[in-house]
Amino acid sequence: MEKDLLSAIHNIACELEDAGFLREADVLSDVFIKVAAKKKKKSSGKNVPTNPSLWSSCKSQAKAKFDVYPSAYANAWAAKAYKAKGGGWKKG
Repeated sequence: MEKDLLSAIHNIACELEDAGFLREADVLSDVFIKVAAKKKKKSSGKNVPTNPSLWSSCKSQAKAKFDVYPSAYANAWAAKAYKAKGGGWKKG
C-alpha cells in the first residue's frame, strides 16, 4: 500500500510539473520525500527476540560454554539454540 502511495504521489508531482504548476509540484515532492523517509525508518531496525526470557537463557548458556563472550561463535551458538527451542525474531 505504501509503495502505491509513493508511486501515486510521484506521478502526480510529475504531472503538476509538466503542466506548469511548479510550486505545487515542489510541495508534493517534499511530501514524497517525507513519506519515503518514514517508510525507510520503519523498515530498518534491529532484530528483536519474540521470547526475551528464552533468548536471555540461551545467552547465559553461551556465556557459560564459551571463554570469550561476546563473540561470533558464541552468538551463533546462542541463536541456534534459541531457534531450536522455538524462539523467533521480529523487526523492532
